[in-house]
Amino acid sequence: MKKKLLIFDVDGTLWDSEKDVFLSFNHTLKELAAFEIGKEEFQTLAGMPLGAMFEKVLPADKKHLASEFEKAYKKYYIDEEHFADATELFPHVKEVIETLKHKGFFMAVASSKPKRILDKMVSCFALEGFNYVLGTEESHFRHKPDPEIVNYIMEQLKVSKEETVMIGDSQTDILTGKNAGIDTIAVTYGYDTKENLMQAHPTYIIDAFEKLKDIIEI
Repeated sequence: MKKKLLIFDVDGTLWDSEKDVFLSFNHTLKELAAFEIGKEEFQTLAGMPLGAMFEKVLPADKKHLASEFEKAYKKYYIDEEHFADATELFPHVKEVIETLKHKGFFMAVASSKPKRILDKMVSCFALEGFNYVLGTEESHFRHKPDPEIVNYIMEQLKVSKEETVMIGDSQTDILTGKNAGIDTIAVTYGYDTKENLMQAHPTYIIDAFEKLKDIIEI
C-alpha cells in the first residue's frame, strides 16, 4: 500500500485509554445518577459521541439530561486531568510514528474527542509529527462516521483519496474512511471486536501497531 497521508483514531488505536475513560464515565454516572455500568456494556458504546453514550445508558426519565452528564464527565476527565491516570501508549506506537515522520509521511489525528484534550494527551505522550490533531467534539466538524473531518485534512494537505488511509479500532473509524472513499486499516487490539470490524470490511486488519510497517510502503 503506497500512501502519503495516514489518519489515525486515538483511543484504542494509539493509546489504551479504556480504563480512564471507563472509570470517568462510571464516576459521572455514580455521582449524578447513583448507578454504574459493566465493562461489556461500556464496550458496546465504542466510537459513539460522548453525549450519545450517556443517552444510550441513562434510564428514560434521565435521557434528556445527557448533555449535563457529558459536561460533568469533561470536567472530571479533562479539566481535573484524569485522562492519563492509567492511560498508556500501545506497544511500539512512539517508534513507528517517529519512523513514519522521518520517512516523510503526512500524519493526522481524527478523533471524536475534543481538540483540547487531544492536544494535552499528544503532548503528555510526546507524540510529535502530526500535521493535524483534530476532534469532532466541541468543533464544527460533524461526528464520525461522517467523513467531513477526513475530507478537511486531505484538502488542507492537498493529498488525494488514493494516497490516504484511515487507521482505527472501531466500526465507526472504518466507516468514516469508507465514506471518504479511502482505504482503511482496522486494528484488533482496541475496543471493538474483530467480528464487528470485519463486518465493516476494512482494506486490511492488523493485530499489532508495528505491523503498519508491513502494509505501508516505506
